[in-house]
Amino acid sequence: MSSEAVEFSDDYAITTGNHAPLWQARPFFIVGAPRCGTTALSKYLAENPEICFAKPKETHFFVLEDRQLTAKELTRRYLKRHFPNLGPAHKAMGEGSVSYLYAPEAIGRILVSFPQARFIVLLRNPVEMIQSYHARLLYTREEDERDLATAWRLQGQRAAGQHIPSTCRDARVLQYLEAGRLGSHLEALIEAAGRARVLPLVLDDLRDDPAATYARVLDFIGVPSDGRSEFKVKNEHREFKHAWLQSIFMGKFGVPMTLLIRLHQSNWDLPRRLTRPLRRKIKKINTVPAQRADIDPALRAELSSAFAPEVAKLSRLLDRDLSHWK
Repeated sequence: MSSEAVEFSDDYAITTGNHAPLWQARPFFIVGAPRCGTTALSKYLAENPEICFAKPKETHFFVLEDRQLTAKELTRRYLKRHFPNLGPAHKAMGEGSVSYLYAPEAIGRILVSFPQARFIVLLRNPVEMIQSYHARLLYTREEDERDLATAWRLQGQRAAGQHIPSTCRDARVLQYLEAGRLGSHLEALIEAAGRARVLPLVLDDLRDDPAATYARVLDFIGVPSDGRSEFKVKNEHREFKHAWLQSIFMGKFGVPMTLLIRLHQSNWDLPRRLTRPLRRKIKKINTVPAQRADIDPALRAELSSAFAPEVAKLSRLLDRDLSHWK
């Protein structure tokens, strides 16, 4: 894989107001893809004392925030809301919103606020990703069709507004083909940000040699090694115990938990501090580990055929043989 070196400017610094810059903190964004190890990598980085990681990990800020704000206002609000602990000891600051990979306009807004931003993309076999992604959507109640083959064939109807689960907050997440177009989304990101500012990683490498992958990331964002040697696996397959409780937690009934979630996401810091422990507790009580069912061979062949062009594109972009994914 070709890699043109790009240095961070020595005079690049972060400021939370109108005062002179007080410290340097190099910005980076883990932008995707879903179910590809972003949670594990984010946790490793968040535990590095020289990295300030966003609270929460996935802010989705540059997708959701008011688009009428000036770049200065946008940057100030972003730092104040999601990096309250940012200080002189931090050499880098980052977050992990996978929605950015699918939103070119968000990448543009990031680059206006943080011209030297760097982007990390985790990738995996799209067929495996879609299977895991479907299971995750079932857990979060965005999806109600438990059979992946049926959910795959419902994409056209759902694009027309039909068969959308009442608990789904954004029907676009049900477009599995679009979610798995990893080669095309990576290509668009490279075109927007420049090849030298994008670090593509393969989940296989994070699993097989997490220490080496973590070291690559630290080098990419300009942070020295912290000597980390333990890398626990995150985001195992999970299911909920009670659908009614999960529906309340995900906001189906519109008032109790949705109100708490809105307070949690507000600009006021007190509601966030009060609601975060409650949401975590409910989530923990209602969650159990589970075994993922094997995918039907006929469906696997259909998905492999659908994603073959994307795998070929990834092979070219990564300069890596991924034929075994097909």
